[in-house]
Amino acid sequence: MISRSYERAMHKQEELEEGHLAPYEPAFNGPVRQRNCTDPICFLLFLAAVAGYITVGVTAWLLGDPRNILHARNSTGAFCGAGTNVLKPSVFYVDLLKCDISTNSMAAVLGGVQCPTTQVCVQECPSQYWMLPNAAYAPGAQPKDYFQQEYCDPRLDLKTTTLTVQQILDEDLCPSFYTPAQSVSGRCLTNSKLLNTTINFTITDQLSFSETVSAIVNATSDIISTINNRGVWVRIYEDFAMSLHWILLGLVAAMVVSAAFLLLLRYLACVLVLTVILGVLGVGAYGIYHCHLEYAKHLTSEMSLSDLSFSSTFAFYLQVKETWLAFIIIIVVIEVIMLLVLISLGKSISLAVDLLEESNKAVSYVTSTAVYPFITFILLVVCMSFWGMTSLYLATSAAPLYRVVALKTTAGTCISVTGLESCSPTTFDSSEFSGCLTVTCMFHKYDNTGLFQNTIVYLQVFNFVAFLWCANFFLTLSHCTLAGTFTAYFWAFDKPGDIPAHPLSQALMRNLQYHVGSLAFGSSVLPLFQPSRIFLEFLSRKSRGPSNPLSRCINNITYCCLTSFLQIMNSNAHVVISVYGYNFWNSAKEAHRLMKRNILRVETLDSVADVLLFFGKMLVVGTVGVLAFLVTSGTITIPHDIFQASKLNYAWVPVIVIIVGAYLISQAFFSVYTMSVEVLFICYMDDFERNDGTVLRPYYTTRNLMRILRKTDSMIF
Repeated sequence: MISRSYERAMHKQEELEEGHLAPYEPAFNGPVRQRNCTDPICFLLFLAAVAGYITVGVTAWLLGDPRNILHARNSTGAFCGAGTNVLKPSVFYVDLLKCDISTNSMAAVLGGVQCPTTQVCVQECPSQYWMLPNAAYAPGAQPKDYFQQEYCDPRLDLKTTTLTVQQILDEDLCPSFYTPAQSVSGRCLTNSKLLNTTINFTITDQLSFSETVSAIVNATSDIISTINNRGVWVRIYEDFAMSLHWILLGLVAAMVVSAAFLLLLRYLACVLVLTVILGVLGVGAYGIYHCHLEYAKHLTSEMSLSDLSFSSTFAFYLQVKETWLAFIIIIVVIEVIMLLVLISLGKSISLAVDLLEESNKAVSYVTSTAVYPFITFILLVVCMSFWGMTSLYLATSAAPLYRVVALKTTAGTCISVTGLESCSPTTFDSSEFSGCLTVTCMFHKYDNTGLFQNTIVYLQVFNFVAFLWCANFFLTLSHCTLAGTFTAYFWAFDKPGDIPAHPLSQALMRNLQYHVGSLAFGSSVLPLFQPSRIFLEFLSRKSRGPSNPLSRCINNITYCCLTSFLQIMNSNAHVVISVYGYNFWNSAKEAHRLMKRNILRVETLDSVADVLLFFGKMLVVGTVGVLAFLVTSGTITIPHDIFQASKLNYAWVPVIVIIVGAYLISQAFFSVYTMSVEVLFICYMDDFERNDGTVLRPYYTTRNLMRILRKTDSMIF
């Protein structure tokens, strides 16, 4: 008795939730023209967020300087590879041995973050061994005959100088030796492996070859430790700045692939859908096969994940068998899920293809809908560029700090120079340190203290959240604009004669004039709660059949959640906003009720079309993502003067940015068909509730669309 009463109460509640059928209105013929501004509070919040976003961006651009992480500085603080040194990208250390903090007290005082020797910008690092010969110390020896100008302090002119060779060495103006080096993060560092194979190379004051090698290796190791001690985020931003042009190129590639996909969908819908399904499954199968081969290849490898740190390249991880095993498991799980989804769809796929072909008619009648995604693409690129540049400038907003440093602490009064005194290179006067010829104002590090620097993390979080909100707002604006355009097409009785002129521009102006607040509301909550709604709907469907206490409990919980707050988490609200001009909450409830009255048809056809379009998006994202991975991993070689993948700290940084951007761009382009299908489907349900097909109340639904959806009804009932 209790169970039957409970079921009757639940049935009555469901009838209330489904609402009433749409009434017949003779004057109704599409989007309502008399509207009011909706969700004004959300509009004000969004406006404040955008204003704050712009303020943070402008402040970051005024204080930041991406050169801080793109280029190394010489000892005077000038950038190597930029400005007057644009053709000199690498830093050369005049006396590399002074970088060893174990033997140089000044290097220890500077905390190992700076080397107390003259550092000059050079075009290329040395490629051979050289040491100042003994003849250079002879009386009357000319410095220009022994030193090379490119490796000396640029303030010293070897042709006109009156200094002797010994004076030049004492003032640390030119090197007494150098070894073959390669540029690492913009610094010329000795190749220790090559050094160990050299014979008969000893430096003055070093007793043996082994001591020479040890001194050079120790100094080089201290410099490398300084580079590696940079924060992970600094290196990530460095990679982002280095690959920015390639990221933009990847986004353009995503746009081209998405546009090509839609063009093929316009003329070859059936063939393309079949190709997408087989292509996605085939790529997954090949991925499993390839990963299995690599796993078998590295099965006998002694390397494991515990032997690796947070590596800078994919190459180290790809040498570990656990990596390939993880890839196999992930791809197999994804492949099984896709197979189960396709099997469950069954014959509905052919009906979804018919619905996509019907959507082609709507696109052909209103051709401006095929162009609008390019506008959304531009807005998304601008939004991503603003976020990326603001984030980069925030990360480089620290001011440079300078210290008074004696390059030779044992000379004269240089002992009094502690290396702890701050200075400014523009106002520094070396005459204040009389008797110390090697005193200089040297760049030390970047200042990470102060109020602004302490709030950088919060500003970065705000920058990212504002970016997501703005990007989703542009996508939501695209959805509502396309929905308004396609509803104007649907409610035109005589197609295309009754379609109003310029329906897309009219829909866009309506949204911007009345519904910015609703769009801001929807773009903020839908991405957060839509996945939860989808999961709860899945649980609700699975718990309807069995009549045990656990299933009833799950059904009650999911029912309460879905009918309270999560009912608004439905993108079909965009269609109702475009037709009736309600605010987001009421539009979402109206769309929810309309779908509940047609729940079986919704689950059978609308979701099938969404799955097929989702596969198309994944194909676009996967294609662009794989190309980006092949470029950054060095599999696809590009001339080094264009892009050097080996210089990236983390090769996955540009790949992830490109994948996220490609997904947003594919969303913009595929929204043409996504919104077309949703509009046709929802308006069809609304049309059948308003009209009965008689002469006085004829249907607006086309005969072909009616045929497709009645096939769906025959499959269900």
